[in-house]
Amino acid sequence: MEEKVRLSDIASELGLSTAAVSYVLHGKTGMVSERTAVRVRRALEERGYLPRAAEVLLAENPAKIVGVVINAHEKYESHVLEDAFIASALNALSAETARRGLQMMMIPGADYR
Repeated sequence: MEEKVRLSDIASELGLSTAAVSYVLHGKTGMVSERTAVRVRRALEERGYLPRAAEVLLAENPAKIVGVVINAHEKYESHVLEDAFIASALNALSAETARRGLQMMMIPGADYR
């Protein structure tokens, strides 16, 4: 069985605090340098990090469909899928769902405008 990657593992590997990694994970990139944000995103993608909620959803989904709601928050100015972290997170989730024989369905959420 594969060992689960934790935020603290990523933080330790990069010599950062778990808070710094969490800021990047949750889109609060103004709290860290752009260089740090890029390093964290790369490490999260390379290690296949999935947030706990996504893990539970994948493990307990009898329907074989994973629904992902994409909210068009105003900070993205209607370009949410162009955000590098969101795009890479969706890629990782898509790869993991396919690996488990599941289908991923993206659903547009609320538009905050």
